[in-house]
Amino acid sequence: MKVKPMKKEKPAAKGLGVLKKSKTDIQKAKKVKSAGPVKESAAKVAAAAKLLEKKKEVKLVKASKTKADKKDAEQENEPPQKLVQTNGESPVKQEKGSKSMKETANEEKMPPLNGKGPKPAKQVTDEEDPSKTKNESKAARRERELKLKALKKKQLKAGGKVVSKVSEETLALVPEQLVTEASFRKLYEVVHNKFNEKGNKLFGDDLKYALQAVAVKVPRCPLRICRVALPHTLMRKEDEMCLIVKDNARGRDVDYLPTLHHWEDKLKELSVGYNVQVIPFQQLKRDYSSFEMKRKLVHRFERFVVDARVSGHVFSFLGTQFARRGKNPIAVKLDSDAKIKESIEQAALVQTFRQTYSGPVTEIKFAAHWMPVEQAVANGMALLEQLKTVYPGGWLNVQAINLKTVCEKSYSLPIYVSTIDPNLVPVPIITGPRQVFVQKQQKLFSKQTGGKYEVTKDGVVRRVKKPSADGENNEPDSDVEMTLEDFQPDDDDNWVPYDDEPPARPRTGGRPRQRGPKMRIK
Repeated sequence: MKVKPMKKEKPAAKGLGVLKKSKTDIQKAKKVKSAGPVKESAAKVAAAAKLLEKKKEVKLVKASKTKADKKDAEQENEPPQKLVQTNGESPVKQEKGSKSMKETANEEKMPPLNGKGPKPAKQVTDEEDPSKTKNESKAARRERELKLKALKKKQLKAGGKVVSKVSEETLALVPEQLVTEASFRKLYEVVHNKFNEKGNKLFGDDLKYALQAVAVKVPRCPLRICRVALPHTLMRKEDEMCLIVKDNARGRDVDYLPTLHHWEDKLKELSVGYNVQVIPFQQLKRDYSSFEMKRKLVHRFERFVVDARVSGHVFSFLGTQFARRGKNPIAVKLDSDAKIKESIEQAALVQTFRQTYSGPVTEIKFAAHWMPVEQAVANGMALLEQLKTVYPGGWLNVQAINLKTVCEKSYSLPIYVSTIDPNLVPVPIITGPRQVFVQKQQKLFSKQTGGKYEVTKDGVVRRVKKPSADGENNEPDSDVEMTLEDFQPDDDDNWVPYDDEPPARPRTGGRPRQRGPKMRIK
């Protein structure tokens, strides 16, 4: 049996005792007991004494600082006292930037210690002070804003007041003709030939041309759809036209087929030149009541015509899908058979456009790509002539007119630019038929109530606010229902309240009434 030789033990480092090896082979250090106090050298003793002296000096300085801070806090909490000099004169005010007595006392108390003590605080100049630079920047910004306001006021004074009425001198500046027929023909041919090329035949004959009018001043007018009659129609013979007619028999469950057959036979007899499809109003309410069906109906027909007797009901039923696309039905009179064909043909010549108050641009279609050049030019010249009366403000309010295509690949060409000073053009104000009716009712109501009540645009009746001496209406809004006690008519006024009926007139002539026997109650 072989015996393994023992491993040699490594000598322990100086100051460590020898331990027996364990399984982990870790050696723990053991401190060797000192034999006795060792005498230090004289140099080390002197250095330690100097350090103690410095620490004592630092403690004294800190104590003096705390005492001075306490005194300052007590003086700040005390109420201010007037200082009077021995001569009886008022004390001299301390100038800005000069040191106070506290700062000078603290500087005397805290001299530098062998050049290694706390350094005196640096004096911050006006240029280095960040708070002062911020205040100066705010002041500069304020001055700049005031200068800009003053400059704007000067410009307004130089331009003059806003013109409210058109003078004869400014009307004399308007040209007699915006564009000549020859120049309009050349410009139209340029745009027309551009879309006759091979690469631009994307839309074919369905491409439409429009005149884009840019206003000098945005008009104050109600949002509505206007109509313009042109000499030549934009519809072809094969285009479909929808005719909405009144039902022959009224009722919710009445069949609309007799009405449909009646009008189809009548249009065949009259031989109307367009492809007209008849839809009775009862069928319109049944088949096209949903939002999706109304949207399909808009894209199905090129033009919509409606009987004038049911036009109001049809407008409210069709909604915004027709108003957004400018395809609201055109009302025609279908009472007499002799004028049915003429009224439908006149409706085909009408072109609609949206009159808005939100922007200066208005587009009106006047020609199609399939039309001959002579017809397109005639439509364009007629439209330019009608802008005098149809466009808000007339020719004076027209800044520019562009000839453009109505498609995704739009192409625009300017044909007229105004040279009249815009400051001479007033803002056109147009009152719609509803506003005229409301103003008329307001005047009538204020006259009947003696100026005590008024009617708003929404139809709310309220008491008129009386301004105070300051010129302000301090009374709250009183949108309450009126009573008959609030407005009693005068003696000389023949007005009768709407709630009361006029007294019955005494009966004159005729047979005397036969009255029955009176009932006796026992």
